[in-house]
Amino acid sequence: MKYVIAVDVGATNLRVGIYTQNCETLKSVTIRTPTEGGPDSISEVIHELSIKLLSELRLNKHEIVGIGVGTIGPLNIKKGEVVGTPNLPLRSFRLREPLMEFFNTDNVFVVNDCVAAVWGEKLFGHGAYLNNIVYVTISTGIGGGVIVDNNLLLGKDGNAHEVGHVVVNYNGGLRCNCGGIGHWEAYASGSGIIKFVKHYIESRKPTRSTTLYELLRSDSLTPERFFDLVRSNDELANEICYELCRINAAGLASIINVYDPELITIGGSVALANYELIIEPAISQLHLYTINRAPEIKPTKLGKEAVLKGAASLVIKPPKRLLEIYNML
Repeated sequence: MKYVIAVDVGATNLRVGIYTQNCETLKSVTIRTPTEGGPDSISEVIHELSIKLLSELRLNKHEIVGIGVGTIGPLNIKKGEVVGTPNLPLRSFRLREPLMEFFNTDNVFVVNDCVAAVWGEKLFGHGAYLNNIVYVTISTGIGGGVIVDNNLLLGKDGNAHEVGHVVVNYNGGLRCNCGGIGHWEAYASGSGIIKFVKHYIESRKPTRSTTLYELLRSDSLTPERFFDLVRSNDELANEICYELCRINAAGLASIINVYDPELITIGGSVALANYELIIEPAISQLHLYTINRAPEIKPTKLGKEAVLKGAASLVIKPPKRLLEIYNML
């Protein structure tokens, strides 16, 4: 039997897994994503983790048919490199070429993490019999992967799907980590929520003092504590969460209006941990912002493995357009 190495390069965590060609998980490992080093430092760690997993499974490199990588962007997809990512101190790094050298194979496929996830959703998830699918992650950042008329959208550089950077506030909006103003990610991502809470309180100047307000003043508020306060009915936290839902509704509506999907699947740690707080209420407000018929919206079937299973899927059934980009047809 032959096997696949799958990689998820996130802004917070780096995951590596070994999969069968039926996309069954044999073993995986998660570490913090390296934040410093040279252009090949992340690839070197991926190689080390892969060799360790293969050893634990009593497999060798010769039994690997390819490596699939889903990574934060933006990308230079032809080179398989990340260029100027806003959410990681190590802003640019190489992936495809070093991994090709380490494993002595051309079968290394590098795409945006959400592009990998939507491809996995198409092959092994909720989208198996659909032609128009969008995968959205709300995690450290916000991203998307898109299939339209059965075609995986990539774009000239591999960045045709940066839905987290749609503008939800053009007038004095928060500045995103990428430098843009008013982006969805600046408000509703794991890296943006606390900035939005602070902005909301400073602009509205609420007169009441709640636990949320005190935590913010003491610089000890985190997204997890914010959502705990929402669940405990902190009045100010509930008020701000309602605004977050409106923002998420605007972001999801933009996706619906632009791509006209049959299905949107939702992943990412922030969304999956707080689905009933920030996604379900947003869905109920979509009619305020959409022109296209609303699609079905549900949590990804692939769960926390969405990007890893998607990365494995790139090797199991490579998208035609990606093969064209790599001159492999």
